[in-house]
Amino acid sequence: MKPQTSTQKSVEATIARWGTAARRKDLILSGLTDWDLTQAVSSGRIYKVERGVFALPSASDQDLHLAAHQAYLDCFNRAEQLGLWVLRVPASTHVATAHGRPVPGCFVHRIRGRLTLWDVLRHCVQCGTDIEALCVLESAVVLKKCTLEQLRSNFQRRNDARARRIIDMIDPQSQSIAETSGRYHLRQAGHNVQGQAAIRGMGHLDLLVEGVLGIEIDGEKFHNTAQAWAEDLRRYNVLAIRGVPTLHIKASDALYHPETLIDLVRMALQGINSAHR
Repeated sequence: MKPQTSTQKSVEATIARWGTAARRKDLILSGLTDWDLTQAVSSGRIYKVERGVFALPSASDQDLHLAAHQAYLDCFNRAEQLGLWVLRVPASTHVATAHGRPVPGCFVHRIRGRLTLWDVLRHCVQCGTDIEALCVLESAVVLKKCTLEQLRSNFQRRNDARARRIIDMIDPQSQSIAETSGRYHLRQAGHNVQGQAAIRGMGHLDLLVEGVLGIEIDGEKFHNTAQAWAEDLRRYNVLAIRGVPTLHIKASDALYHPETLIDLVRMALQGINSAHR
């Protein structure tokens, strides 16, 4: 089997930058030539969907539908594709187009030029609630898609006040979307909350509420190996020795049932306060 040449790799890699399908115009602007595209089609590595639209073999029906309408996934749909933390995917697919015309079954964001990360983040802020936008923006920093300073510098428009308020909530030390969501809801309920609080000999708690109550947020894979189970037992013992009462909260509650989290924290704090009277 012959190894791929750099040109062969670049055709597929260039299309992949747009998803699994892209317009000829965008591919040419990205540095490819018509000869590159013709050769890739001839070899079966990509195929021509229709005039001016090319796709990878892995393209889905949705990808082809969007490419045919000169549209690209945008907003929370694109954020999810990028691996960012998305709390809820919109019921209708959000897309970006330069032409601004309707795309059947989709909500259209109009853009100028190529869709950028900043477009995606801006549209998430426009379309989402504060917590939905926070999860995406915070993950962009945590996952090193951008820096906090870059976020701030790209949201300096007059109508970006809400985005700046959300950016001020970001904790670059957050380890998961569930931790971000739990921290947000507890702070909204009026609690003082520290993320990734250091406990000597134990490591870090997901959250520390009012300086006295630990919160560990456990996903479905909690205790999924013998090593993880042993480490968790060690951490529990250290917390007991250090006198840090700790709640274990399901990730699904932190994400989608914050009232359960808030009630548990309220009862735990009442117990702690009663014990110290």
